[in-house]
Amino acid sequence: MVGLKKISSTLLLAFLSWVILGLLFPNSAFAFKTYKRIVSLAPSVTESLYFLGSIDSVVGVTDYDTFPPDVSNKPSVGGNVDPSLEKIINLKPDLVIGEKIFHHDLLNRLQAFNIDTLELTLHHRLSHVKEAFFKIAEKVNRTERAKKVWQDIDRGLGQRRSQLAARINKPTSMLVIVWHDPLIVAGGWSYIGDIMNAIGIKNAADSKKFSFPVISREELLLWNPDVILLVQTKKGMSINAEEFMKVTGNLPLKAKIVSFESEVLLHPGPRVLESADVLIKAIDMASKEANK
Repeated sequence: MVGLKKISSTLLLAFLSWVILGLLFPNSAFAFKTYKRIVSLAPSVTESLYFLGSIDSVVGVTDYDTFPPDVSNKPSVGGNVDPSLEKIINLKPDLVIGEKIFHHDLLNRLQAFNIDTLELTLHHRLSHVKEAFFKIAEKVNRTERAKKVWQDIDRGLGQRRSQLAARINKPTSMLVIVWHDPLIVAGGWSYIGDIMNAIGIKNAADSKKFSFPVISREELLLWNPDVILLVQTKKGMSINAEEFMKVTGNLPLKAKIVSFESEVLLHPGPRVLESADVLIKAIDMASKEANK
């Protein structure tokens, strides 16, 4: 009996300590807040909340959200760059998540309305994408789920690297072009470049230490990649072969040019394996074209 009393006293003391810490430090890991009305100001954020199992709490998204498919049924607060403060407030959110580069001032204004916010930096390296994903997970109390999601991503990247190495005879260089005038590509300091490296594809623009640098026609000719992927999207910026050829048509490039819907590449979130599959699909399409 004495032993049981000691155990009960220890458990009671631990519980009281946890409660007191939660009261003293309401923003710490000791106090979890449940958010029931979340507004997402970027497709990457929406997709992160979906992978974390919190998509049902999302009450507002942007005009450019396309995943998951039924996200189109949710109210829009405007574009990625210029969401409407009025529309956001009318949705009565208890949490708004946005990106520092676009939404810093807006998020500060929302705090004046006693709305909780989370500011992220997304458009850089894959490690930054992971960091943002875990920040969202921590905010909505889904850290354990985030760990599982990213373990699957790491495992999937390794599998794709092995599968691709078994199918191609030599390293393949690729240039991912997201706009044609000026020429904007996925550079060496980008999450796209990191995914390429992870699955064994050489990024032709690896020497450009920026996320999405503008390149010259001379640089394109100098790199002369094996494959050029022109990113097409459902909404927003989209490039096709005809537009690309108007800018570069007289360059003696060896590259096989492929173009298809690859919007996921522009959403730096947890759909990493889908992005990897898009890059592999580009190689497969170029290979089939070469063998005709």
